[in-house]
Amino acid sequence: MPELIEVEMYREAATRAVNRTVSSVSISTQKYLKEGTLLTDLRTAVCGSRFVGARRTGKLLLLEIGTAVIGLRFGMTGRLIVDGEATINGLLYTTSEVKQQHIRFSMNFDEGGTLAVVDPRSFGNVELNPDETSLGPDAMHISNDDLDQLFKGSRTTVKGVLLDQTKISGIGNLLCDEILWRSGLSPTRAGYSLNAAEIERVHRIIRSTIRVLTKRGGSHMGDLQSERHRNGVCPTDGMQLEQTKVAGRTSWWCPEHQL
Repeated sequence: MPELIEVEMYREAATRAVNRTVSSVSISTQKYLKEGTLLTDLRTAVCGSRFVGARRTGKLLLLEIGTAVIGLRFGMTGRLIVDGEATINGLLYTTSEVKQQHIRFSMNFDEGGTLAVVDPRSFGNVELNPDETSLGPDAMHISNDDLDQLFKGSRTTVKGVLLDQTKISGIGNLLCDEILWRSGLSPTRAGYSLNAAEIERVHRIIRSTIRVLTKRGGSHMGDLQSERHRNGVCPTDGMQLEQTKVAGRTSWWCPEHQL
């Protein structure tokens, strides 16, 4: 599923279409537009305008077109296709095929080429001028002080805090489990129980994990990933992993060193 790492790859790929002029926009169904966004408004805002840039906050890709911004959320199975080419090989929970019936959004350009979203399960959406203030700081750029404030006094689990996109944006389930495994912290601990040294360690490991997994090719390339199954064992100490539901998500962790 697309997390910060994948969406950053999408952002980089989208820049190949910068300086082209939008000729048309199509959508598979009104349901793929976020509530409050109409296709007529979307077309009026961007058709005839130049694609000037792409940026990202967390898992939200932002396409700047003229004076408008299109926000793309990719859900569990969304991928960005630029000029017919997939920007990543595949995602953990979906096929790598690009089928016409799975194209949910597409934007064509006067100069030729297309920017499209393929989303088999259709959990993503498109929004015109999204409210970016609803998102917390990007996980790659959050400061140690800001992270300290998120955990301080919070009775929410550590994993729940890291997955809350209004507090810190970009971390999904796979990345979160990898970060906590590398940090030696149980996902079930309450945020307030972390001391200063543990928070500093999480802050450091968030960044290093994102860098390492980006080089490997995605959020599904963590050291823990291959053991996320029944009878899976910790790559560090060989202890059988526990499976627990935390913050509504299936979580795999080592009871031996994640304390």
